[in-house]
Amino acid sequence: FNDEELKFLRGTPVELAVAERHEEFHEDLQMALAIVPASVIPRDVLTYENFLWAMSVYSSRAFFKGLMAATPCSLTAESAVFLPLLDMTNHHPLTPALWTVNGNRVEFSTKAVIEAGQQIFNDYGSKSNEELMMGYGFCVQPNPLNYFHVKLNYSQDPLFEAKERVLAAAGLDNAHDQFILVTGLPRDLLPVLRVMVMTDVDLHYMGQDINRELLEHTGLRNELRARFLLMFLLEKKLQALEDADADLPAEATTENAQMALAYRTEIGEILRTTIADLKTAEQDIMARACRLFESESHDLPRYICAESLEVDATSPSAKRVRAGATPSEQFISSVLITSESFSSDEAFLDATEQVDIDEDVLLALFLLRARMISSSPWHAAIRRLDGFKHPMLICEQDSSAGEEYGEMLMEMGEIHDSLFPLLTEHFGD
Repeated sequence: FNDEELKFLRGTPVELAVAERHEEFHEDLQMALAIVPASVIPRDVLTYENFLWAMSVYSSRAFFKGLMAATPCSLTAESAVFLPLLDMTNHHPLTPALWTVNGNRVEFSTKAVIEAGQQIFNDYGSKSNEELMMGYGFCVQPNPLNYFHVKLNYSQDPLFEAKERVLAAAGLDNAHDQFILVTGLPRDLLPVLRVMVMTDVDLHYMGQDINRELLEHTGLRNELRARFLLMFLLEKKLQALEDADADLPAEATTENAQMALAYRTEIGEILRTTIADLKTAEQDIMARACRLFESESHDLPRYICAESLEVDATSPSAKRVRAGATPSEQFISSVLITSESFSSDEAFLDATEQVDIDEDVLLALFLLRARMISSSPWHAAIRRLDGFKHPMLICEQDSSAGEEYGEMLMEMGEIHDSLFPLLTEHFGD
């Protein structure tokens, strides 16, 4: 590919892979120059351009010895062979090709019906267009094996080690590389994302008996957060792809450019389709949350067990869900508790507007207020949390929790002690 043809790969995963491959080849060339005498390969021959050609021939034409062996092996200098003439066969997915070794002969046969004058195809294996572009410089249209590679990296998360332990216990410790197919999300992607968005409380109550089934559903909050995180990642990738569109050449005039453009187009389609599906799923989750809210039912994490709790409450919540609004509008205006929710409680507003209190403390006070007043739209939901205890509340019985949450508990005590002078001075009752 020349520089003009490579422009069609801008913003795609292959662009980054090409840059990394060039970096590796430059390092390999420097190593070769250091160990191969000029008398063996003259320096005017061992140039980067010639080295790049040789490496391209090797990577695109070498066969695995494992192709003819009982035990497959990875492609290395020791495991690779060249088969002149046979390496000229082109790829066609699902071609019934058979390789056998007969004495000192290598035989290639196919069960495909081949008419006179037709091309004989090989099957290079189950490869996506990204792999085909990197290995051979072409892509297949349509390619049912096409995918978009997502690498999940959250190593900077303070809870990284705890989340890694959960993933390992669920058999998902090697699931950080995910491949989104044209047919939808891979099976392990959402379970991994559900763990990635867990809070310290979620992780504390997961317990020791963790299995894959526990990660199939972790409450509506986590379902929304997991999909939002994936949508955020994919939208950034799509934005980078679309930003690069403005600088593309006017036409793809060469075969390489046309292949790159076809690959680029398919990547965009996978991203747009997946994002649209995630948005639909997000709307469905919000609609379910609204239905649960109206019926005073709630989808809580498994560690909050309050099925037997009897809630004596009036139900003004149904009046709060706006008729005709979209699920997201209903969810935001009716189900979520935000600072906007305070406007429905004039007494609470009068009290808290007199003092300077952080928003998280205000939300905590509003939860207490809603728990106390049975006419609050959120009363039933909050009463279902009566049996829940944050780990910092059990630190006296759990020494490990005490180490982790002791400082937080002290801070909560200081905030609590400061509230009463603040609030009672301005709002005695």
